[in-house]
Amino acid sequence: MWPDVSVVIPHYNNPAGLAEVVAGVRAQDYPGRVEIVVADDGSAQLPRVRDAVVVAQEDLGFRAAAARNLGARRATGSVLAFLDGDTVPSPGYLSAVVAHVQRDERAIVVGTRFTGPERAEPGWLADAWARTHHLSDADDTSWRYIISAVLTCSRPFFSELGGFDDSFVGYGGEDWEFGWRAWNSGATFAHEPGATATHAEVDFGKRHPTASEEARVKNVETAALARRVTHPLARPAGVVFDTADVAVVVPDFPVPGVCEAVIASWLRIDAHVYTPAVPPLFAADPRVSAGVPAGERIRVTLRRPWSLTDPVAFYRSATDRSRSLPDGTSSVAARARALASTSEGSRGEEMGLTLLDAPQRLERLFAGW
Repeated sequence: MWPDVSVVIPHYNNPAGLAEVVAGVRAQDYPGRVEIVVADDGSAQLPRVRDAVVVAQEDLGFRAAAARNLGARRATGSVLAFLDGDTVPSPGYLSAVVAHVQRDERAIVVGTRFTGPERAEPGWLADAWARTHHLSDADDTSWRYIISAVLTCSRPFFSELGGFDDSFVGYGGEDWEFGWRAWNSGATFAHEPGATATHAEVDFGKRHPTASEEARVKNVETAALARRVTHPLARPAGVVFDTADVAVVVPDFPVPGVCEAVIASWLRIDAHVYTPAVPPLFAADPRVSAGVPAGERIRVTLRRPWSLTDPVAFYRSATDRSRSLPDGTSSVAARARALASTSEGSRGEEMGLTLLDAPQRLERLFAGW
């Protein structure tokens, strides 16, 4: 049986575009029930849409994330299909995307969005689909390809994730942040090339009259994402944020210099180190504290003095869902993936770690001799 689908359409002061999208939804060949929910983001005049649910929020700036959440709360379907108010679906759109959600309730499905007069998909997305085989080879960097203009998922999974982050105000970013949280909660990503929708305007990169204006808009989005997405691709190295990407629990290793050397090695990446007693060397460093991990994406519990020597190898191992970890456990798809570095020998080295089992002369370590 085909599940009930709620199509959630955010809208702002574009009744003509909305009418085209609604007509496209009503022309679907989908065999199940389709509900249309229009979520207005403070338009000067509330749109009138026959046989549809219309909800509205106050105009407090561009709040597409909050509008989508508002629409999702009023939706009754077990599947949510988000379409922007200027993105018109082809007749087979819903049938193609809902099939993925039927197979997997944790699927996050992206349709194919054609833009501009040439009706073409942006090159960076076309390249991504080819490289990831339409996201069947997705990894923890693939949140960058989750586009809310053509996004479908189950309502239970959307609710589990808490929806979009409705603190976003301004253009862009909320879909990537949503994709980031979804992946870390065990989502399966999929791009459906057969689900096409058309956005008549040109793609983002061609909308701005000058490179300076384009850079300004995108930089605001990038800064907003850096505060919310802890992945190394979203943040500049060396900058301290409220939440780090990695939590490292370091016990009080008694061998001279070992504790300091281990902690210093992990601070090369976006990490917060938790230790029973903060060594004097790190007394002024906010990244080192007593206590317990608090929301970091990756958790490392050191039972032996493993120093981080190859961050690339470490991230590859820590984020591989299928890989067995050194203590024999498996990587789990959750916000705080547990990583217990307890192995001996080459397995730790494969993860970019080196065992420090002898006293460390810190001045030699710091000076490189």
